[in-house]
Amino acid sequence: MEGWITSVGIDLGTSTTKWLLSRLKLTRTSGGFALPKYEITERVVEYASPIYPTPLLGDDRIDVPSVVSLLDREYVRAGLLPAQVQTGAVIITGETATKRNAEELAHGLARHAGQFVAAAAGADLESLLAGKGSGAQRYSLDRDEVIANVDVGGGTANTAYFRRGRMIATATFHIGGRLVRLEESGRLTYTAAPLRAWLDGQAAATVPEAGSTASLQELRMLCAAMADTLLRCVSGEPAALREAQPLLVGAPAVPLPAPGEIWISGGVGALIGETPPRSMAETARHGDIGPLLAAELAARARSFPVPVRAAEHPARATVIGAGTRTTEVSGATMYYSPGLLPLRNIPAAVCELPEEAADAGEDARLLREAVAEAVQRALSVYGQAGGDPPFALCLRSGGICSYRRLQRIVDALLPSFEADGLREKIMLLVCESDMAKSLAYMLLGRLPEPRRSRLVCLDQLSPSDGDYLDVGEPIKEDVVPVVIKSLVFGG
Repeated sequence: MEGWITSVGIDLGTSTTKWLLSRLKLTRTSGGFALPKYEITERVVEYASPIYPTPLLGDDRIDVPSVVSLLDREYVRAGLLPAQVQTGAVIITGETATKRNAEELAHGLARHAGQFVAAAAGADLESLLAGKGSGAQRYSLDRDEVIANVDVGGGTANTAYFRRGRMIATATFHIGGRLVRLEESGRLTYTAAPLRAWLDGQAAATVPEAGSTASLQELRMLCAAMADTLLRCVSGEPAALREAQPLLVGAPAVPLPAPGEIWISGGVGALIGETPPRSMAETARHGDIGPLLAAELAARARSFPVPVRAAEHPARATVIGAGTRTTEVSGATMYYSPGLLPLRNIPAAVCELPEEAADAGEDARLLREAVAEAVQRALSVYGQAGGDPPFALCLRSGGICSYRRLQRIVDALLPSFEADGLREKIMLLVCESDMAKSLAYMLLGRLPEPRRSRLVCLDQLSPSDGDYLDVGEPIKEDVVPVVIKSLVFGG
């Protein structure tokens, strides 16, 4: 079973906005008796807009009417009517990436697409999206080793670690091409504070104050030190991470895994492979040190003990739309507290439950670890957006669960959902196997009020990490419609 859908993608950053129209082929890849599983098997970008300045009201508030007007004009250019669009996706990045902006945009753009994803991307979500768009996440599916994708842009290097297609860790560093801005004469117009703080403890490199003039050799030594530190940190070297504290954005939630390969994407990644700049004028052709940083990353990569390569699609991932599939969940196999539905644009976070251990105590420990890791990772990626619920925890159990194992799953869920940012939120659980109602009744026996009245459990669904869910209001005979939306990237 397959079909084509028309979708739009809006990439809305702090400085610029781009709009794309695409045709997506949705193909069912599961057998007739398995859970419905669909994949985007073909994608065709039919129209790409010019790059526009992002319409803003003040420093960080998006001018939604202006964005809608821009889209109206672009529809006319593309020869398209809003009624012809089935889906859409808008990714908001940078300083404009707030829940308020996402909600206002989703509402303002609702008439332009039947099912619209609006995601406000903080650093961790940007890391995930970059890893998907670069090809690193897909590349990791068939490999046992960890693949790290480092998206090096103007101000930060957003790093995502993938194992078998699943993001297992993130880290963000103040390393990017626009941390030092300069003129062709070598006169510096800006140096970032985190970079200056880090260099205070470095003997290998310095950076002159803004307003003074730097030599090409000084800038080359600076970029070499930045490249070396970034690669050592991404590879999980403890000494490098200690030295780079001023460059860390937040702190990694867990010790960083050791990658088998490191991919470089982003604006700086796109420059890797170009001829290294040989003069100050060539270095400053974009008004910053980006070309020189790319050259030094390429040079350090040649002798680095971990293989380093430019990503398959190094330019920052551009969302081109969203694939959707709709299913219906029967009331006989689910539970929802009255008054909670509908829920829209809820990101999916997958929790792979381990195979049941023979020893009950060991099985309980493994379940606690798996659930705690998945919840903390989901909070890191989606918790800052302020949604309710902030995410849907999707439990993949790999088979039928006994009554005793369901009890152990409940024991693992309860402490994880007591974390800050979750205590007052809706608990939305999505089960791959037929266990949602049993799981819900066990939870109801353990949850205090008001948590008992903020529970939704669905089953027979298998969304992927990074998908978005719409859970509709009950319709005939207590049937609930569920729409699963998958972001689609160009490459």
